[in-house]
Amino acid sequence: MAEQDVDIAAFSDDEVVDLAVDDEDWDDIEDFSDLEQDLEETTAEDSRRGKDMQGIPWDRMQFSREHYRDTRLEDYRNYLNLKDEVDAHQKELVQECLSVQKGGKFFDFYRNSRSVKSTIVHFQLRNLLWATSKHDLYFMHDHCVKHWNSLTRQTTEVMDLSGGSSRSFAPGLGRVVVSTLCVQDNLVAAGGFNGDLVIRNTSQQEPVCSMRVTTNDNGITNAIEIFHPRTGGTRIMTANNDQMVRLYDAAHFQVISGLHYDWAVNFAAACPSNDSLVAVVGDDPVAQLTDLKTGKPAAALKGHLDYSFAAAWHPDGHLLATGNQDTTTRIWDIRQPGKSLAVLSGRMGAVRSLRFSSDGRSWPWQSLLTSCMSLMSKQAFTGVKRLTCLGRSQECASAHRLTNSLLA
Repeated sequence: MAEQDVDIAAFSDDEVVDLAVDDEDWDDIEDFSDLEQDLEETTAEDSRRGKDMQGIPWDRMQFSREHYRDTRLEDYRNYLNLKDEVDAHQKELVQECLSVQKGGKFFDFYRNSRSVKSTIVHFQLRNLLWATSKHDLYFMHDHCVKHWNSLTRQTTEVMDLSGGSSRSFAPGLGRVVVSTLCVQDNLVAAGGFNGDLVIRNTSQQEPVCSMRVTTNDNGITNAIEIFHPRTGGTRIMTANNDQMVRLYDAAHFQVISGLHYDWAVNFAAACPSNDSLVAVVGDDPVAQLTDLKTGKPAAALKGHLDYSFAAAWHPDGHLLATGNQDTTTRIWDIRQPGKSLAVLSGRMGAVRSLRFSSDGRSWPWQSLLTSCMSLMSKQAFTGVKRLTCLGRSQECASAHRLTNSLLA
């Protein structure tokens, strides 16, 4: 995470800071939120009758949804850390990307609920929405991890990380400014800007883990993975800005191994078919495959032109997808790591989230800055469907965790 330095002390306790856009048009889009109560929810039936999916009353605006979207696409400028490198190879990159067929049938709109509010303190953050089933969603709001059920329409508090309550789940840490989430089975894990790691087992009242994984001043926890190795048990892996990947045993929360890199680590993903292999991406164009047991590099995946923010394994453990700030997703067959198997172009900005569906047939990826999520068919990497949501960047989080809901 290196687009710009983040001073958490400068963040207001009572408001979300928007570092992504300073555009009066965003205010026009959002002013409608308090107009009428019936705008808080839009159903599939409403959509079929012509109501906007997000409930935006375009008839009251000076422009249409299509015009606004086209203007945004035309005016948006993607941030690059290695701009000279990307610009020098832009022509070759465009030629390398596969052409895809739009209009793939992956999902249909079901419901939009504006009554469930999430707060995200920085536009680069991702993985802050987690859907564990068709109807169960975990999200952040006012320094609390909350759970929302779409059937009951009820929201419940899971972890209070505000530091100012007797119910606080971060004893000794004070307020945790959450930078990432991970939910797997009964474990709900939150990472923070100060290298925090707080975990609750939902079957228990007290946190099972509350600590800082690093003392580094720039040790933000960028990502957390919870997985089950084939040898048994549960592992928790953190990726941090202090250039470290750490692996923990979920039974005792002791460090099993630590991997050091020469750059900030933005994401680490464990291979589902090889317990000792992990894919690591960060503030470097080259993705690394590393042996968890020895700490030695297994392969270097070269092809991206800028920093990478996302990685995801296909369930078979042979294919790996990596998402980059050069706006592309690369697919790798790790049995032949010398060259990417395919290159897929993003819509506008950096590809910040990736996830294969559980059956491996398709996967969503998300360009968080542009509020655009795409779903791609694995078959020849040719079919795609895009979902666009308009609004400020902090209102769009990592929807790739909705895979099972979208593809069911």
